[in-house]
Amino acid sequence: MDLSKSVLWFVLFLAISSFSGCVEDDSVSVQAGPVSDHSDDKDTGLRYEIHNATLKRTAILQLENGYSLKVLEISRKEGFVRISLRKDDLEYATQTIRLDQTYDVRDPNKENVVYSVHVDRILDNSFVVELTYTLRPEIYLDASVPESMLEVSSDVRIGTDTITRTYTWDYEGYEFTIQSEYYIDAYESYSKRSRARNYDSFVTDPYDDELISQITGQLENLAHNAGCGKDEIPYIAMTFVQSLPYISDSVSSGYDEYPRFPFETLYNGGGDCEDSSILLASILYDMGYGVALIELPGHMAAGVKGDDSLHGGYYEYAGTKFYYLETTDSGWGVGEIPEEFLDAEALIHPICSACPQLSIDFDGMSAQNVLYTCVDLDIGLENVGSATAEDVVIYASLETGTKGRVWDQIESDVIPVLNAEESIIYSVSGLKVPAGERYRVSIAARGSNTDPVFVYSDWTTA
Repeated sequence: MDLSKSVLWFVLFLAISSFSGCVEDDSVSVQAGPVSDHSDDKDTGLRYEIHNATLKRTAILQLENGYSLKVLEISRKEGFVRISLRKDDLEYATQTIRLDQTYDVRDPNKENVVYSVHVDRILDNSFVVELTYTLRPEIYLDASVPESMLEVSSDVRIGTDTITRTYTWDYEGYEFTIQSEYYIDAYESYSKRSRARNYDSFVTDPYDDELISQITGQLENLAHNAGCGKDEIPYIAMTFVQSLPYISDSVSSGYDEYPRFPFETLYNGGGDCEDSSILLASILYDMGYGVALIELPGHMAAGVKGDDSLHGGYYEYAGTKFYYLETTDSGWGVGEIPEEFLDAEALIHPICSACPQLSIDFDGMSAQNVLYTCVDLDIGLENVGSATAEDVVIYASLETGTKGRVWDQIESDVIPVLNAEESIIYSVSGLKVPAGERYRVSIAARGSNTDPVFVYSDWTTA
């Protein structure tokens, strides 16, 4: 279950003319200092501390009284930063903050604003963000993560290297309990993984296989010991997921495009509709059921393959009926669709067998002389799918303004195997474009068993 520590990340630069060299390593790096040691609030007489911080993605900024924040995602193109809000090393919320926006962070009980975060600047390579954060006097008030944010109904035990959760819920008059242990450093590794992948890759994630199999094994044993039939196990799994507390990824009641792997949802003891649907789909898929994710406006649910013997609401995809499973609250049965979604259009994401999915990013630099601009590139290729990619080739070119024509191009040797979650660097030197000509960088990659992927820089002039 441990992830490789060597997964590398790359970010697409937006203008080739502003190359700034290679992307830095994504290890934790924090530079912080006070803007002013203290500034008086004339209305309240309270004293606030204002600081600057320069943070890489995945960096953790330690504050006061056990508070900290972690940078989960930086997007210069979209103009936002996503952060994890923590108390005593436990995440109790996440938040997306837009460029030039100030967000007031409350304590885990939502009673007091303890500090504020302002996004000042996102560097060109989307790898570093500059923040201003203001510590409020209330940060020194005692607060703890509410029990409902940490567990279903029993307890959470934190050790030196692990966290153990015990989940307890009711089904048809029976009280069921299961327990799982998670490595804390594995959770940190998960936070570094790309979210830019198809939904089915979250469900069929190979790194979650062992954990999900343990969960399904415990559910099957509980059903057997309680005298429940095999056909009741999916319902027991559904009530288990429904019993997990709703933990929003944002201020909305839906989801905000930060899907979590099943490991992360179980580690956190809950999640939003997107997270719980992925978790339930993973459990049912491991049990051998046909499943899908049902994406509705601002909402997500799971679907289970069924025939006419089932009753209730369903969505049909390629001749298959997927019966609706609500995951965010208790009491919903199979095929019971909330009223607000009865007439809504849905996107169906069927969960198929594990498959590879390529993701590419690049960074680079340019040098000019009288005749040419020479471009050097570092291309990051990662398999974010759940199966091995085969016979992969990377293509890099400098496109002209005329469709189908390029100033220069190069093709990599065939990469025979790229395992799930494996990444490589392909470096290109000396691609040329005549001085004064317009061009953009085009990168493509494809494998014998993958769909092709493409990324581009903005147009610029040599």
